[in-house]
Amino acid sequence: MSESGVFAFELGDELATRCGNTLTGVFVPGSRIALSAYRHVTHSSRDAPTETAGQDPVLIYMTQESTLFDEPVLRSVLAEANATFATLQQLGSRATRAEYVNISRAYRSIVRSCLEKLEQAKKSPEVQTDEARLQRLSDAIVVFYAAECLWHLFEILYIQSNQLVVPQLLDWARFHSPQAEDRATDLLLMGEEASESDDYWSIVRSLIMLGEIDITRALLSQNRKAGQTSFKAAEQILKSMPVYQEGYALQKFHSQWEFWHVDTERKIQSGLFATEPELEQLLQLVAGDNEQWDDGIKESQDFFEYLPGYLLFTKPTCKPFELKIAAANWLNRWCLLRPEKKQCAMNRMVSQLMDHDLKIFIYDAQKLNDTHWFSTHLIDLIHHCGQLKSYFDQNNIDLPALRHSMIYEYGSYLMTSHNMWQLGIDYLDCCKQEGQAAIELLLPRITLRSERQATKLINLARQRGLTSVEREICKVLSKRSYNNERYGNALEWAIRSKDVLLVTAVADFILKHYSKTGCMLCPDTIANVGGRMFASPRLVFLSKYFEFYEFYRNRDFLSASELLVNLLESKITPDYFWPSLLIDSMPLLESKDPKIFAKETVAILHHIETDLVPIIERNVSKYGKHHSETVFKDYRVENVDEILNLLRLACARNLARALIIENTMPVV
Repeated sequence: MSESGVFAFELGDELATRCGNTLTGVFVPGSRIALSAYRHVTHSSRDAPTETAGQDPVLIYMTQESTLFDEPVLRSVLAEANATFATLQQLGSRATRAEYVNISRAYRSIVRSCLEKLEQAKKSPEVQTDEARLQRLSDAIVVFYAAECLWHLFEILYIQSNQLVVPQLLDWARFHSPQAEDRATDLLLMGEEASESDDYWSIVRSLIMLGEIDITRALLSQNRKAGQTSFKAAEQILKSMPVYQEGYALQKFHSQWEFWHVDTERKIQSGLFATEPELEQLLQLVAGDNEQWDDGIKESQDFFEYLPGYLLFTKPTCKPFELKIAAANWLNRWCLLRPEKKQCAMNRMVSQLMDHDLKIFIYDAQKLNDTHWFSTHLIDLIHHCGQLKSYFDQNNIDLPALRHSMIYEYGSYLMTSHNMWQLGIDYLDCCKQEGQAAIELLLPRITLRSERQATKLINLARQRGLTSVEREICKVLSKRSYNNERYGNALEWAIRSKDVLLVTAVADFILKHYSKTGCMLCPDTIANVGGRMFASPRLVFLSKYFEFYEFYRNRDFLSASELLVNLLESKITPDYFWPSLLIDSMPLLESKDPKIFAKETVAILHHIETDLVPIIERNVSKYGKHHSETVFKDYRVENVDEILNLLRLACARNLARALIIENTMPVV
């Protein structure tokens, strides 16, 4: 173990060990593992291959983080929390306390709903037979139960900011310790027979320690001895117990409660319940007898389980600042009575909340195995409600910076998860420049599963002015379409990417394919390029050549001839396409009714000699006369060399006809 307290571990790679290396790993923040190789090297060591180099396959360690949200049942938590997060951003820092409480309850409602779904999924036959998935669901239940419990307590103490906290703490304890109440429901359905059950009195004791007065009275009224004096007296004590109502004068309530408490102790000491020892112990709990409460503490699983009930019977008007002392004393008492019970993270964090040690609480909250879901949303709520600003200022904690950092990390995590990237964008949008930069880096890395998804990504990038991201996605789609032989799609996405090299490459492929086969690929796409042709000179040539191609097919030879001559003069014709372009001129040159005038015919002959012939000569000198792969070819001829003489002859004939017609005076 290193000095920093972080464990280092070895990876047993047989190949590396045999070669004298050691591969070690260390866990670092951000759910990552740092891998490093160690080999003792000195100044005289030679950097040379080992004796076994190239003989064995190399083992590469791929580290992949697995999270709770890999489980489909849990993904709804992220989506619903994202909607609540967005609502809170709209409210900002000007909302009322009631609105912030509603936001907090919305988050807790999401977690409770998730817990119900997890419990149902856990009982399904397919999960029961899958041990790995069953363990994942069990771990998720533990994590989200802790999150809901801690959030609920935080809401009571810091968001609601009630003057008295005992009534809210009772509700909190009842929800997170439902076993006694569930069993009490079964006993109530049994009627008088419930009192004969072995666990009757233990359940009644648990209910009292949880502060469940009404359910306790209901169970006692069903007891077969309910008509006896002792039971009637117990019923009267519980029924007459003062309960503080909001707006009631505290001094008056204290007087009533003190009178009731003294009267209860007097009745117990008088031996009124001596004939019913279980009932007497029950009322001793109500009277706050320390010995009976110590016995109850020994039966509790968590230190906070019976704390609210104890406060109900000993200090019902406990205020938040008094809770700190009461909780500390109760925790010490619990530790003394349960020395064998180690304090778990849950108990520790509850204690931190009650002790107002929020700095340590937030630190521990980030250790929950929920990819910072709990801590991120809680910090965001704290930041907006503003009620703890003075605490963070006193402890030199920059709350806005802390919130920014956590939202940034959480949003980045979602962006790198293939099913949750849309949610991550909403969080990164709150991080201003850093978030914008993260979106710009992470959006292009999202695996594109369909063009519909790609269009959504492009729209998101466009909304944020991320033109580089938009172009990068278009380039990926163009290359993918090209590999799938969807050339029209490839050309369309290439044009949208505005990448000159990519557009040129796709246009080159279409032109080369035409020169070899005579088949024009994706004619509909080329016909609709329009003004976008200027994305690349090669695309301009392709568009204009396709226009010539269409004129020729429709037998509009004059327009075709004019466009062909313009293409020859444009200086954008690729070298490989000169044979095809000049061969296209042959039918027009051989026409009995000249379609190309003398001047243009001379220009064609000039291009044959100054453009086509030098290209052929260069290739012959470089690759040889009979190199089949490099000598220019067209689907209409075997060899370009053979067509040269025919082209020259066609030009001569057309020139002769054109000169005669152009220089002959019309008959008047």
